[in-house]
Amino acid sequence: MAVEALGHNPSAEEQEMPVYTITDDPYYDEAAGGNDEVNEILDGDFKEAFPIGIDFDPGVRAAFYDDGMIIHQDARYQGLPVDMSGVPKKIRWGGRKRALGDLQMTASHFLVSLKLRDVIERLEPGVHQFQSTEIIWKKDNSHVADFFWFNPCNRIDAIDKDHSTHPFKEKAGKWDFVDGGKYVVSLAKIAGKHIWVDSRTYSRGVWVSEGFYKAAEEAGIKGIKFSRQKVI
Repeated sequence: MAVEALGHNPSAEEQEMPVYTITDDPYYDEAAGGNDEVNEILDGDFKEAFPIGIDFDPGVRAAFYDDGMIIHQDARYQGLPVDMSGVPKKIRWGGRKRALGDLQMTASHFLVSLKLRDVIERLEPGVHQFQSTEIIWKKDNSHVADFFWFNPCNRIDAIDKDHSTHPFKEKAGKWDFVDGGKYVVSLAKIAGKHIWVDSRTYSRGVWVSEGFYKAAEEAGIKGIKFSRQKVI
């Protein structure tokens, strides 16, 4: 598993308990013989996979959530349970036959293997959502594996305002992103959590704890790129 260097000397606190953002690791797939052929979703879609139990304004397709933030009537990662009943149940996978990494991304959503799902469930049982989907090879339609669409359901305002250097837009209540800036996560705000979406960042990024990193490593999880983030 690759950990992206931040180019600084971490404090003792950072060394003790860092946090990470994660994505699928394209270098792992390339090493396994993958290529850039596009995967093809064969059924379903994410049109109705938006947060459940929310009274959205039909004009702007948005609503204010309990934390005072705007949430949207769409399938972006917002750290909330969504309706997963209509998401795709079968995907045709491009490239040569190979062992897939445990974390994949298709249609801007994470897919996790059974092994990775089990790691997540051991850390935070019953918190997050998973919907199974079959992957078949594009070459001959043979079965590859059953993976799971993954929707993280922890929503946390975890970025420390006093130490982060990305600009904070007070009117929108959101963090912007600029080259050279840094997010600094408050360990106090994420205490006891392992996987979350930050409620005030514009990105759909998924954040994870050091506990998740170690559990994935111990389980032999492959194909995750971990990018280390600063903490306080």
